[in-house]
Amino acid sequence: MSRLPLDHATQSNLNDSSDFSNVSFTHLHLHTEYSLLDGVNKLDLLAKRIKELGMNSVAITDHGNMFGVIEFYKIMKKNGIKPIIGIEAYIHNKDQIDNREANSPKFHVCLYAKNEEGYKNLMYLSSQSFIQGFYRTSRINKNLLRRYSKGIVCSSACLSGEIAWNLNLNPSMRHDRMQKRLIQGAGGYEGAKEAALEYQDIFGEDFYIEIMRHGVADQLYIDNYLIQLSLDTGIKMIATNDTHYGTKEDADMQEAAMMIATGKNINDSSRLKHTVSEFYIKSPQEMADLFADIPEALNNTQEVASKCNLIIDLKDDKNPPTPPTFIFAKEYANQEDLDIEDESEYFIYKCKEGLQKRLKHVPESKHGLYYDRLQKEIDIITSMKFSGYMLIVWDFIRYAKLNRIPVGPGRGSAAGSLVSYCLEITDLDPIKYDLIFERFLNPERISMPDIDTDFCQRRRSEMFTYMREKYGLYNVAQVITFGKMLARGVIRDVARIYCMPIQDADRFAKLIPSKLGITLQGYTDKNGKFIEGAYELEPKIQELIQRNALAKKVWDMALRLEKLNRNAGKHAAALVVDSNQELWHKVPLYVSERTKGVVVTQYSMKYLEQVDLIKFDFLGLKTLTVVQDTLDIIKDTNGIDVNLSTLDVDDPKVYKTLCSGNTLGIFQLESTGMQEINRRLRPSGINDTIALLALFRPGPMDSGMTDDYIERKHGRANVTYVFKELEPILESTFGVIVYQEQVMQIVQVIGGFSLGEADIIRRAMGKKDANIMLQNRMKFADGAEKNGFDRKKAEELFDQIAKFAEYGFNKSHSAAYGVLTFQTAYLKTYFEHEFMAAMLTSESHKVEAVAKYLDEVKSMGLEVLPPHINTSKIDFSVIFDNGVKKIVFGLGAIRGAGGGPLQNIIDERFSNGTYKDMEDFIARIDFSRLTKRILEPLVKSGSLDGFGYTRASLLQNLDYICDIGRGILKQKADMKSGLFGVDSFRPALSFEIMPELDSKLLLEYEYESLGIYLSGHPLDHFKDEINAISNVAKIANLEGLKDGSNVLILGKLEEIQRKMSKNNRAYGTSKIMDFTGKQPLTFFEDQLKILDNMDLQNPIGILGKLDKMEDITQDEDGSVNVEYKIGIRVFEILSLEECKEAKISLQKDKKTKKEALLKSLPNDSISHKKYKIQDKQPDSSYVDDIEPLDIKADMDAKDSCLCALLDSLPNEDEIAYIAKVAKEYSGNSKLAIGLRDKINKKAIILESNFYVSASIKAKIEEIMPQVNWQYIQE
Repeated sequence: MSRLPLDHATQSNLNDSSDFSNVSFTHLHLHTEYSLLDGVNKLDLLAKRIKELGMNSVAITDHGNMFGVIEFYKIMKKNGIKPIIGIEAYIHNKDQIDNREANSPKFHVCLYAKNEEGYKNLMYLSSQSFIQGFYRTSRINKNLLRRYSKGIVCSSACLSGEIAWNLNLNPSMRHDRMQKRLIQGAGGYEGAKEAALEYQDIFGEDFYIEIMRHGVADQLYIDNYLIQLSLDTGIKMIATNDTHYGTKEDADMQEAAMMIATGKNINDSSRLKHTVSEFYIKSPQEMADLFADIPEALNNTQEVASKCNLIIDLKDDKNPPTPPTFIFAKEYANQEDLDIEDESEYFIYKCKEGLQKRLKHVPESKHGLYYDRLQKEIDIITSMKFSGYMLIVWDFIRYAKLNRIPVGPGRGSAAGSLVSYCLEITDLDPIKYDLIFERFLNPERISMPDIDTDFCQRRRSEMFTYMREKYGLYNVAQVITFGKMLARGVIRDVARIYCMPIQDADRFAKLIPSKLGITLQGYTDKNGKFIEGAYELEPKIQELIQRNALAKKVWDMALRLEKLNRNAGKHAAALVVDSNQELWHKVPLYVSERTKGVVVTQYSMKYLEQVDLIKFDFLGLKTLTVVQDTLDIIKDTNGIDVNLSTLDVDDPKVYKTLCSGNTLGIFQLESTGMQEINRRLRPSGINDTIALLALFRPGPMDSGMTDDYIERKHGRANVTYVFKELEPILESTFGVIVYQEQVMQIVQVIGGFSLGEADIIRRAMGKKDANIMLQNRMKFADGAEKNGFDRKKAEELFDQIAKFAEYGFNKSHSAAYGVLTFQTAYLKTYFEHEFMAAMLTSESHKVEAVAKYLDEVKSMGLEVLPPHINTSKIDFSVIFDNGVKKIVFGLGAIRGAGGGPLQNIIDERFSNGTYKDMEDFIARIDFSRLTKRILEPLVKSGSLDGFGYTRASLLQNLDYICDIGRGILKQKADMKSGLFGVDSFRPALSFEIMPELDSKLLLEYEYESLGIYLSGHPLDHFKDEINAISNVAKIANLEGLKDGSNVLILGKLEEIQRKMSKNNRAYGTSKIMDFTGKQPLTFFEDQLKILDNMDLQNPIGILGKLDKMEDITQDEDGSVNVEYKIGIRVFEILSLEECKEAKISLQKDKKTKKEALLKSLPNDSISHKKYKIQDKQPDSSYVDDIEPLDIKADMDAKDSCLCALLDSLPNEDEIAYIAKVAKEYSGNSKLAIGLRDKINKKAIILESNFYVSASIKAKIEEIMPQVNWQYIQE
C-alpha cells in the first residue's frame, strides 16, 4: 500500500494559518505509575505539572487496569483539575472473550466514562478483562464492548490500536513483522476504515480517531491516512501524546523502570527502548505547534472533556458508607422457628440469647450490669444500622467454630464490646477486663466498625472459600496491594540496571539504615516536622556519591524512582463483601498469577470504604494452630478435654513459668527484647501480662513508661495521683497511663466529657491535631473546674495525658492477646510435651526453627524419639514409652518424603497394627505411591530401623524392594476373590545383609533427611570444651544479630571446595557446622594456607564480621517483610585451644582517657569494677545489641543500680552533662556508666554516688541517643 496523498480540501486546511495564542488542550491518553513500571507519572507530581502548564482537565488511561482511578480522581479534584476517568483496554475480535488463538491479534482502545453509567460499565469491562478475558494481558472483545458501551467515549489509541494496526503496512517494516501482520488480517486503508466504522456503529459520535506525532517512523507513515480516514468517515480526530512521564528529561526515568520490569540492563541491546523522548506531558502550546495543520484535533480534546462529567460518590465522615446487610437473617430465623423478618430483630435475639450463656459464668449480683451494658450497645448498634455487619461477622465465626477452625479470643477494639462477647465473636468479657465499648464504636462520630479476626493459619483459606460460597463468587474479593520501590530495594534495582558490581551494590544498599519507613532523603511531613532520611542519617552515603560517579548516577535515579509502584499483589488478610450485588458495581476486579488466581479489588484498601465497601480482615495466626494442635495431642495422649475459656487466668504456677524466662514458644514473649522486659517486670497476674504487651513498644520504652511501670510495680518508685479520682482508673497500671481507654476514662471523669467525646479527643491526641487539642484543653479545664477540681492541675493533667496518649495502646487488643499469651503459657506449664510437639510441628518446614525448639526441648529435660513408621504420625506427637511421656519426630518433617504416601503408611498401621518386620511392611503398603524417592529418606532417617536389616542393606537394595512391592500390588489386583490374607503376599527377601554404615555417615544421612542431627552430633565429643567457651555465636541466631557485628563461630569445617577467581587467585568455599546449623564461608588464598596446616577433624573457630544482606519491604496493609542472606567475612581462623584464650578487650588508650575523665567528673568519686555476665542464659550467643540479656540482675535487690551502657567512653562534655542531670533527677537507683566489651560479654562499670530516677534516661538520650539501659547488681 503506497502512501496516500492528501486531497485538495485537506491540503487547503493545512495551508490555513491558525491562531494558538489561547490554546485549550486536554491530555486524553496518559499513563500514570499504575501502568506498572511503564508509566512513571506519580500522581501528585502529575497534578502539579498539569497546573503549571495551565490545563484544567486530564485523563487517566492506564494499561488494561483502573488501579489508580480513585487516587487520581481525588488528587485532581483537590488541585482544581477535572479528572477524566479512562482506561487503555486490550481488545480482540473473536466471538468468545476467552479465545486463546495464538495468531489472533489484540489491539489497544481508550475508553472514557462520561457519567456514572459509563463508569460502572468501565468497571464491569475491566473486571471481565481479567476474570474471563485474561491471556497474557487483560482483554475484552467487541461483543462485550458493544453490550456495555453506554456512557462511554471511545478513541482509537496508539499504533497498537486496530485502525493504526491496519494502516501500518510500512514498507520499511521488518519482513517477519509484515508477514505476521498480513497473516493476521491487516487490511490497509480499507481494513482501517472498516474498523473505524464498526467503532462508530458502537459509539456513534462518541468515537474519535487518535493521532499522535512523536517523530516515530510508523506514525509518520500513517499520519496522512488517519487524516484522510477522518475526512472520509466524518469521525472526529483528537490529538494525543501517549504520555508516560512528566518532562522530556524524565525519559530516562521511564527507561530505567522498563529495564527493572524486564530484567534488562543499560548495556543490553535487546532491551525495550523508545527511539524518541517525546512521551512526556507536553504543554498546550507544544501540542499546538505539533498539530498546527489540524487544530480541530486539539479542540476536540476539549469536546471529549466536556462530555465527561463523572461525579464519583465518595464516602467520608459527612457522607458515611452504606452499612452492609445480612441477607440470611430471615432464613436463619425460620430454621430456628422464629417469627422474625428483620435483621435487627434477629440481631437483638442472638445477642440476648448469647448473654444467657455468658451469664452462667458471672455472679448473679452482677447480672444487672451486663443487662444494662448489652442494651446500651444494642441501642447504639441498631441506631447506626450496623446489625447486618455484626451478623456477618457472627456468621463466619460461627461457621469456623462449627467446623473446628480455631478462632482467636479477640483482636482490636471489638474485644471491648459486650455484643461481640455475647455473639461469641470474641471470648473476652469486656466488663471483667474493664474495656470500653466506645473505643470500638463511637455514637458521636459516625465511622464504620472494623472487626479483624484471627484464624488458625493452616485453615484460614477455608474461611475465604466459605465467604465466596455464601455470598457469591464475585460478591466477595480480597484486596489488592501495590509493592513499591522502597529505599533499599530501589538502590539494588537501579544498581543492577546500571551494571554496578554486585558487591558494591550490596554495600551501597546496606548503607540505608534498617528502619521501617526510611526514605532515601529527608522530607517535611504534613505537620511541618522534618523526617530524616538515609542521606541525613548515614554520612557515608554523601561520601560515596561524592567520590563515585556511578554511585551518584544510581543515587540520583533511585531518588526519582523511589516509592513508584512496582507490582500488584494480594493483601494477606483483607476482603470485602457486598451481600446485594456483584462487587464490580462499586469496584473493578482483578486476577493474575501474582494473586494466585484469587479475585481481588483493583482499588487498594485505602479507597474501599470511600467507594461504599466494608472491609473485613481474616488474619492467620500460627499460635492458634499451635494451641489447637496441643489440645488435640492432649486429648489423644491423655484423654483430656482442656477448656481454655474456664482457666484461672491468675494461676501462680503459670506466672512462675513466665518469670523464669522460659518463654520460647509463648505467644508474644519469644523475642529476646520481650524476654528481657518480661524478666524485669515479672508478671504476677493477667493484668501484668496485658500491660506487658502494651509496654513493649518503642514509644513506651523510649519515653520511660515501661521503666516507670516496672519500678512502681516492685515498690522502688512511689505511685502518686494528681487527683484521688484517678486511682480507680490507673491503679491496675501503678499510676502509669498505659492504655488509650485510660485516657478516655480520665477525660470523662475529670473533664466531664462523654465517652464518645473522649474517644474523639483520644484520636486527636494520637494524630497531634493542635487545633482540636487546644480547643479541648480549655473545655477539659472548664469541665474539671465545674466538677470541683483545681483548674491549673487539670491543665497540667491534660498536658500529661496528651503526652502519654501518643504512646497509649488499645487495651482491648492487648487484653485479647494477653489472654492468648496466658493460654500458651498455661499449656507450656501443664502440658509441656504436648505443647512443644505442637510447636515443632508448626515450624517443621523451617529447619533452623526446628533446631531451635529441639534445643529448648532438651533444656526442658524432655526426650525426643527419632522418626519411625511404628511410632510416628505425620506431625510431631507424644507417646508413653514405658510410662514416660516422650515427643516423637513426625514423618512429615522428613525431607523429600511427601505427605500422601506417608499418611498411607500411618493409616495402615492404625487399621491393622504395627509393622512386624520389613516383609510385613512391604506386603501391606501401596507401592504404587511409595517410590524409591520416598523410601530412601525413610531409610536414611532411621524410620525403618529395627526390622532386621541395616540401613546400608536397605539403601543398597531400594530398587529391589520397590520391585517386590509393586509385584505384590499386582498380585493383589489379580486376586480379587478375597480368599487370601495379607500373609499370602508376604515376600521372601533375598539380599545380602551388609555391615552398618559408620557412625559419621549415619549422622550425615540423618542430617540430610531431617535437616538436623537428632541421635547424635559430629561435635558431641567436643561438647564440654565448646560449652566452656562463652564468647561464641550460634549459627541459628546469626539472623538476630546486628549487621557488622564481630562474631566468633566455633564448629567443624566441611570439605573445602577449591576454586580460582577471574583474577586467577585461589579461593575456597565450605560450611562450618555447630550444634544449631551450618553457615557458608569463603576463604581466600592466605586463609587456605592456614587451613592446610590445621587438623580439620577437630573444631575450629572463625572470627569474622557478620554481613547481612537485608531487604525490608512494607505492604500497603503495613505488614513488613524482611529477608536475610547471612554471610561472614573471615578475619581470623583459630584452633579450639586458641578460641579458649580469645579475648577482645578495650583499647589501652581509651583506658587512659577514661582515667583522665574520671578525675574531671565534678562532686563525685567513682569506683570501677567488672561484672561477668551470668552463663545460664536461654540464648548464650553473642548479641551485639545490649537489649536482650547482656546484664542480668535481681530487680528487687537493694544494691541494684541503673546503668547507662555505651560502646565507647563519653567525652568530657558528656560526662559533665550526666553529672548535671543526675542532680536534677534524683531518685532511688544508683547511677552507673557501663563500657561494653561485647565479645567477652563483660562490661567495665563506672559506678557513681548519684541516686537517680528512671526519668533521667530520656534526658541523657537527648545528647546520647546510642545509650542502652540496664539494671545491674554486683
